Amino acid sequence: MKKIVVLFILSVVLFSCKPAAETVIENSQRTDSLLKVINSPELAAVNKKILNEPGDANLYNERARIYMQFRQFEEAINDSKRSLRMDSTNAAYYLTEADVFFAANETRNAKDVLEKVVKKFPENTDGLLKLGELYYFVKQYENAFVKINQALKINENLAKAYYLKGSIYKEMGDTSKAVSSLETAIEQDNKNFGAFLDLGLIYAAKKNALAFEYYNNALSINPLSIEALYAKAKLQQDFGQIKEAVLLYNQILKTNATHVFSMYNLGAIEFGINKNPQKAIDYFTSAINVNPKYAEAYFARGACYQELKDKPNALADYNMCLQLKPNYEPAVDGLNSLGK
Repeated sequence: MKKIVVLFILSVVLFSCKPAAETVIENSQRTDSLLKVINSPELAAVNKKILNEPGDANLYNERARIYMQFRQFEEAINDSKRSLRMDSTNAAYYLTEADVFFAANETRNAKDVLEKVVKKFPENTDGLLKLGELYYFVKQYENAFVKINQALKINENLAKAYYLKGSIYKEMGDTSKAVSSLETAIEQDNKNFGAFLDLGLIYAAKKNALAFEYYNNALSINPLSIEALYAKAKLQQDFGQIKEAVLLYNQILKTNATHVFSMYNLGAIEFGINKNPQKAIDYFTSAINVNPKYAEAYFARGACYQELKDKPNALADYNMCLQLKPNYEPAVDGLNSLGK
């Protein structure tokens, strides 16, 4: 990372004594080397545009967002700063810079940029909401509400504002206010995937079948969402819809072969419902192979071995579970039941 930053500093120093076209070519060559790494046609296209229009600040802003997408944060910051040097009156360029800092987990820098935005552009609701989201991220909920409500005073129809409020209330444990805010978010934007999913999670926690409706709405917006598919499968399992749950878990594993929670739950179904501990062991072992620190999977596999009268393997798995999660009560009980 430091090496890239140093290269950028050198390019700034040389900028004053090189023609603009030469500088763009040099930057383009560096971009081409990154292009080979991240293999992005979008990056290739915007780099070509920059060669033709080196004075277009928006192109550097566009490239910064592409770099951010591929987690090339140093390059993204360099381009966002370049676009701001070319045009410091465009709030969108500041917001890109803040987004890059936030994505890079540099929350202090992101906060500094966003505070500059809301001061320089007081009517910019995107800046207020992003600052509110940052406060939510660092669990400063009161500060988050202040910024969100400021945005709503400017525009009371901001779906994102209500979604953020719902997320904060949900995290604070106030499910009543969370539901109200999330429902309002959907009223403002009936394609708000996050609001539908969060409402599903809230109702699922209450074992309320209404959660299925919200999950289905979320999946109608994003049919490939692993998070929504898993949430629905788990609810089906909880409601005894075992065949349906198994189908969804297997669908998830076709898309994401390392989804350990689907593996674990398939193992739990084989062990607890189908009474097939040997097949369950295969699923728990797969989960452990993906995540060797999955304590609950060791316990579950130990329980399967115990059911099969395989005491040495049961002991080994219970002990491994307790190494990873000391005092895990089910594993302690398992060891006690084996006479250890």
